[in-house]
Amino acid sequence: MPSRIGSIIAIADMKSAGILDALPDGRKAKSSMEGINEICRALLLRRTPLCPTAKLVAEEGRKGNPHFPLERTIFNSYSKVVRIWKKAYYDVMNIDADAPIDENEVERIDTSVMEPSTGDLVDRLKEIVSELLQRCNVLKRIIDEGVPVPAGGLPEGIGADEIMARLKDWLQSLYSSGFDLSDLGLKVSRKTPPGTRIMGGPLLDELRTFIEDYERVQKTRRARND
Repeated sequence: MPSRIGSIIAIADMKSAGILDALPDGRKAKSSMEGINEICRALLLRRTPLCPTAKLVAEEGRKGNPHFPLERTIFNSYSKVVRIWKKAYYDVMNIDADAPIDENEVERIDTSVMEPSTGDLVDRLKEIVSELLQRCNVLKRIIDEGVPVPAGGLPEGIGADEIMARLKDWLQSLYSSGFDLSDLGLKVSRKTPPGTRIMGGPLLDELRTFIEDYERVQKTRRARND
């Protein structure tokens, strides 16, 4: 019987094969997609798996091929196969995590059957998740308004929807992470295993970049209104 990680890899192989089979043979697009797919797969099969971002895939590809697609090209033209392997990466890294739930299911959590202390904590968590989702939706609306930005102002390698989805997954993972969440904030508890990762490096980097991009958009908007 294949391992769960093996099954995740097999599913990603099947999905990416479906995309590749739909491309005409002999075209540059297909050969580029095949190269990107191979690198994404190799990154996941490393002893310590790496998240196949467009930037990392471009860097790895250009080590052996100077004509390998650039980060922006990968994001614009080949993002489907990268997203498949990103999903596989998060499935592998969260191998023991329960399946995520959406915000509607969070709202339906019944705290009346819990111990008072546990129920109060879960109610507080529900409030935090709701507040963060509202803030994320506001940010998405600001971006979706299509504020004009000078050429090169916003890197095309950052997808707001994808970052929001990953942030949402991270917030939901806090339920089983072993951390304590109170009015004072998120902190390590006695139940938190030593070395537990608070947040993955790729998500942290993308959030930092996302905030910088948002600030740049706001600066451009103010300049246009002055």
